[in-house]
Amino acid sequence: MGLMSPKTGATFEAVKRRSGWRSAPRLLTTCVFFAVLWVWLNLTSSAILIPTDSFEYLKDEGLKEILNTTLGFEKIFVLNLPSRTDRRDAITLSSAVSNIKLEFVEGVTGASIHDKAYPPPEANKKLLSGIRGSWRTHMNALQRVVEQNLTTALIFEDDVDWDLRVRQNLQRFALASRFLSSSSKQYTSTLQSKLEHHTNTETPATAIQIIDTSTLPKTLHSLPLSSLPSVTKPTRSPYGDPTNWDILWLGHCGAGMPRPPPHPPSTPATDLSLLTLPNDATVPSARHLKAHPFQSDPDALATTFPPHTRIYHAATGGTLCTVAYAVSQRGARRLLHQFAMQGWSAIFDAELGRWCAGYDPDLGRQSTPSKTAAAGGGRDAHGKERVCLTTQPPIFSHHHPRGGQSDIGGLGGGYATKYETKYLRYSVRMNLEKLVWGREGEVVDQWPDEEDGV
Repeated sequence: MGLMSPKTGATFEAVKRRSGWRSAPRLLTTCVFFAVLWVWLNLTSSAILIPTDSFEYLKDEGLKEILNTTLGFEKIFVLNLPSRTDRRDAITLSSAVSNIKLEFVEGVTGASIHDKAYPPPEANKKLLSGIRGSWRTHMNALQRVVEQNLTTALIFEDDVDWDLRVRQNLQRFALASRFLSSSSKQYTSTLQSKLEHHTNTETPATAIQIIDTSTLPKTLHSLPLSSLPSVTKPTRSPYGDPTNWDILWLGHCGAGMPRPPPHPPSTPATDLSLLTLPNDATVPSARHLKAHPFQSDPDALATTFPPHTRIYHAATGGTLCTVAYAVSQRGARRLLHQFAMQGWSAIFDAELGRWCAGYDPDLGRQSTPSKTAAAGGGRDAHGKERVCLTTQPPIFSHHHPRGGQSDIGGLGGGYATKYETKYLRYSVRMNLEKLVWGREGEVVDQWPDEEDGV
């Protein structure tokens, strides 16, 4: 009380009031500035900057996890029969030189599966041992994903191969999968203005025939990957919210262009859009875009889009070979329920391709599409969409080792006798000796453009 007189106190209050009135415009200006800044940071977005050099990584904080030892997934599982120690040795070396961490899932043979363990139909028990064993091995991997409650996991077959630029490829795929799997994706007027249109060169004779070929779209709509708005909001996975997707089909031996769903809803045509990455140096020239040595014509990708174009889209056009695919927890549960409990009726990769396209397995009756199929695939009994995404050419591919030990059941069928890996330019397995001996500067491009005079 003695330290401050009423006069002093009054003067102090008056000064405070005058200071407050003078600072009001400044305060208002400051508030407006920060409000505008918040809107700009949260509601506006810049275009994605994709380096032209395919060896460069993307400068996006949300994609850094892809640089880790599990490529941005929680775990990577490899399916391997104990008797195939040759394949285990090869993939162990390949992953070591690529700084990738693997866990092996022991494969089984059809003879080891008890008759009571098969889901419908009864004919499953009489399928070839290899088909039955492959089915059960995939179920074992899915079972592990569910048991461990993994948010995401990548599943490899043991003859898988990848490009030295696998992480760069996956970063670009992640940008596409974020957009394509987004439950709130919108084709704004800006994006609509950037739509490109391509004549689909698929025919009923050349299309993937595990599903109806009468619905091939005549025109394909695409957006450049670089036209998408950048995404800064973090998700539980660099590949997009895993509650919005089931399968990322990253390695295959053939994928059809996205097709309309079996029972089309009233959906805008742009839902069939593809995303394109032109001038991608990881993509071989057109004549090399073949899944197998015995495939006569190149994939439709080679004639529908300009050379060296990579595309990303929903896997609704039929996809073959489970060389590499990622599953979310949601996807693993759905696949385990469908193929381990409800039933399956053919080789697993074809069944998975049909499932992604919205078709259910033929369990002894005429095969029919899901009645609630939608543009991203089918829908389950609760109306939940099956979301499967893929890329062409694949990021992972079958390696055909010396001696033709790889028995392929994909396009055309038969044995691959040539030592090579289709689709991959700087293949890890084809350059394994150089990589093991530290001669990275001597790695060889399997499919150089010079052969075509490009």
